[in-house]
This record gives sequence, C-alpha cells and structure tokens, in this order.
Amino acid sequence: MMALQKTLSLLLLLLLTLLGLGLVQPSYGETMYQRFLRQHVDSTQKGGTSSYCNKMMQTRGMTRPRCKQFNTFIHADIGAINDICEAQNIQCKNGKMNCHEGVVRVTDCKLTASSPRNCRYQGQGSSRHVVIACDGDPLVPVHFDG
Repeated sequence: MMALQKTLSLLLLLLLTLLGLGLVQPSYGETMYQRFLRQHVDSTQKGGTSSYCNKMMQTRGMTRPRCKQFNTFIHADIGAINDICEAQNIQCKNGKMNCHEGVVRVTDCKLTASSPRNCRYQGQGSSRHVVIACDGDPLVPVHFDG
C-alpha cells in the first residue's frame, strides 16, 4: 500500500512538473490551433486500424466525458497541413469562407460501441480530400470540416 502511494505521489509530481513547463496543457487552456493538433494530427504513425483508433482516441482525450462519435487523424507533418491553408478559399459547412481543401493520408475513427469508460472504434485508413478551416496571421488550421 505504501509503495502505491509513493508511485501515485511521484506521478502527480511529474504531471505538475510537466504542466509547469508547458509540455502538457489541460484541454480548457488550449487555443483552437492546439486543439486541432491534439484532435487531428499524428505525423508519426500510419494508423488505419481499429486498435490505432482505440488507443489514440483515449490518449488524445476524446473518450471523456463521453465517447466522440467520429474523428479523423491526419498523417502528415504540420508543414504539409499548413500548406493546405494556402490553397484557395472554399465555403465551410457553417457558411464561412475560411476553408481549404487538400489531399492527405488519414485514419477515420468511427464509434462502434460505448459503455461507461469504454469507447470502441473502427478505424479505416485512406488517402483522400480533406477540408480544414484556417485562421490567423499566418494562417493555421483551427477546425476539421470534412
């Protein structure tokens, strides 16, 4: 029991240290750009599987307080995604004209089952057209529109 308390204390200290250094941020303090990166960008993996989706949706905080129904991860570096923001403006689903389209490798994660604290996803990888909304100066991605 004492060892468990010591481990939990060390983990809490580590989390507080990381928060203090700005390496981990609580979701309520995110900019729209940071939220976009957390929810939609993974340049380190190819994805494409259900196990990938199950892991990433949980790791990236999209299973609390409830399971997110659908999410897309883009498998490109942020430079390539920022380049999409330089493409011609097109209309977003909300009617604004700050969306841009490009082709990238993605993994779509669709919720297939959920119970308290257990979200299960089906993953499918492909290369396809995506639409993202961009804002700021310079333009950066802030919303995945489709």
